[in-house]
Amino acid sequence: MSVGLQIDLVGWFALALILAALYGLNSEKGERSGNTTWHKPAIGLLSAALLLMLLSVLWTSDGSNVPLAIVMVLLGIVAAPLSSRYRSSRYRDARGSSPQRTLREGILSGLSLITIGTGLSVALLGLTGWFDMDRDAFTWDIRLVSVSSEFIGVWTFAAGLMLWLRLNDYLPQSSPGRNQKRVGLAVLALAVVLSGLSVLFPAYASALMIVVAVLALELGALSALGVAETRVARVLGQHTGLIGAAIAMLGYVQASLFLLSMGGLIVAAAIHYLRGAMAFNQARRRRTDF
Repeated sequence: MSVGLQIDLVGWFALALILAALYGLNSEKGERSGNTTWHKPAIGLLSAALLLMLLSVLWTSDGSNVPLAIVMVLLGIVAAPLSSRYRSSRYRDARGSSPQRTLREGILSGLSLITIGTGLSVALLGLTGWFDMDRDAFTWDIRLVSVSSEFIGVWTFAAGLMLWLRLNDYLPQSSPGRNQKRVGLAVLALAVVLSGLSVLFPAYASALMIVVAVLALELGALSALGVAETRVARVLGQHTGLIGAAIAMLGYVQASLFLLSMGGLIVAAAIHYLRGAMAFNQARRRRTDF
């Protein structure tokens, strides 16, 4: 817990930087006159906040994981260009892809990869909390957080994977239908009921959590394949909000006010975006269809 409190002291400064950056990105002062000078400093503040949090984690650790963290960052930098499928200019001309559409698909593909990684991390955290928690302190609220994290993580992982496959043309494009929506609602309701049973009856939780994970995979595939291509960004926004909720629940378990604030901030930003009050790119709102 001492490590978490030390990170929280630095985390408040990072949270202030993130709030200032969000204000800059949402500022309309420069939008009306075509001036976007607020946006570059805002991106710089976000980068500084991420760097500050990374340094705080490395500083409070014993140093054994620093080489592993550096290797993971370098591996991500090297593998990032390979995450997008190469398309020749002849293919883009035959498909009628404009540079704007190509840029949009590239951004969404990157967001899908982030969704895959965060979903898998949240699912593993939920499973770790379930199996490694001291059974004497394993109260119903901790069980609820573990089951919810596993469900959200697997659902988000599956949705991000299917969206990435769609955006890179590994899967055919599809349009939503009434049957798909009804099946998705039925799967979601069944998963919620089984998750509640696993919390109420921990003796049968292991078998129930396996079924919940399978249902979450099915729900992720349905939510990604049963939407039109123009609504892919909306699906990613929904799962971003779910990840924020999982972070807030982790903050509750760890008694970390910073994680609670960060998770709530992500949920609020996702709701703000899904309500249509914020464009993906404020400076080019009229040109970008997100």
